[in-house]
Amino acid sequence: MMKMNRKLKWSAALCAVILCGGMFSGCSTESTAENASPEALYEADHTIDLFVWEDTAYVNADDVEWVQAMDLQKGEEIGTIQNTGVTEDFQDWDATVLAEDTVIYESDASSVLLAEVDGSLVPYLAYVEG
Repeated sequence: MMKMNRKLKWSAALCAVILCGGMFSGCSTESTAENASPEALYEADHTIDLFVWEDTAYVNADDVEWVQAMDLQKGEEIGTIQNTGVTEDFQDWDATVLAEDTVIYESDASSVLLAEVDGSLVPYLAYVEG
């Protein structure tokens, strides 16, 4: 009986440790905003085509099927790319690939902006994690 109680206590303790470990591993020290930061996106993929506007990363969505299926209409011009080839310490209007002076427009979809590249409009999707 003594052996059984000891095993039961160890099993309960082990379950408690596993349960607590699972709860704490789900609570990351990084915030959602940090995971969606342009620096984190660039770190994960050094070939990513993105730019920053209003502290949000917009990622090239030219190959995203559901974005391509949208009939996006060009809205108001909201700005131009100021710096290209940026890989860290991103600020508004910094881009990894888009050329300086590329014009960015609103679209009729709130999460999609349009970049005018060689006479064509390329959709960029707001990257928001969570």
